[in-house]
Amino acid sequence: MRKQSFYDWLTLEIATSRFALIGLYEEKDRLLYVEAPPLRKKYMESIGVYEESVLESELELYLLTRKLELIQIAVNRREPVDMQAIEAQLEQEKEQRIAELEARDRTINELPQLTEQQEHTLRRQYRAITSSVHPALNPQISETQRELYEKAQDAYRRRDVEAMKLIYDMLFEPKDLSFEIAEPDEESLGWEKQRKEYREFAAALGTDYRLAKHLYEFFVPLEEDAVVRDLLEKYNAQRRELEDEIAAIREGFPFNAAGTVASREKTEEYLAELRVRARRCETEKTALEERIRALTEGTANA
Repeated sequence: MRKQSFYDWLTLEIATSRFALIGLYEEKDRLLYVEAPPLRKKYMESIGVYEESVLESELELYLLTRKLELIQIAVNRREPVDMQAIEAQLEQEKEQRIAELEARDRTINELPQLTEQQEHTLRRQYRAITSSVHPALNPQISETQRELYEKAQDAYRRRDVEAMKLIYDMLFEPKDLSFEIAEPDEESLGWEKQRKEYREFAAALGTDYRLAKHLYEFFVPLEEDAVVRDLLEKYNAQRRELEDEIAAIREGFPFNAAGTVASREKTEEYLAELRVRARRCETEKTALEERIRALTEGTANA
């Protein structure tokens, strides 16, 4: 009785963590590929186009500042000013800055508009694929299954209904037996299996395991518990990692701009700030160009 009660409780804990993981993976993908693109598009239409021009001006200002610094360093060291080497270094710094800015925006592609039925089908098929062949949840999958999962991720990202259906059929209804995926049976793969798992999971939740959870720490763990406990800890660690990642996505662009886009007053306020930044850039760029010209001419004369 003791063994069965604790084993059932641990098994339920694993099932709970696994279903939570599936939900978190789905939430992360929904944020990146469903919610972010229209929000980003709205931002670009109201603010982003002008903001990009201001950011370009600020980047030019940064590069001019660095150019002046590098020239001044050479002058202070009484070394020849190698403008070719300075321009090469500035180009490298420019590319690095641009890459950093682009890395903040993971939703730069325009996506197709789906009907409600297409959206439902896409999410249902992607959830089934995630549950069955996600590498973090199913480490025993073949390389072909791993590749198909990656292609499913890409199809979900692009909202490609046809590609997702093809991948789903290849995983759950393969016609080519030479494929590197074992022929599925109704008990191991497919949406029906998912529905069965949900029913079993719901039934398990109806059982009260609070006493088993409370008493478990007073018993010496059985050897066979170790595998189950290790798997549970692995799932819990993955959950914590995903929760942190989702929190970071919500705090980043374009979600951190949602409040500004939703308010006309805040939009106008930010645009006014951008105009001030643009004017400051032009003023400071002119001053920097004059200082660089004077410094380089003075060095040449010397």
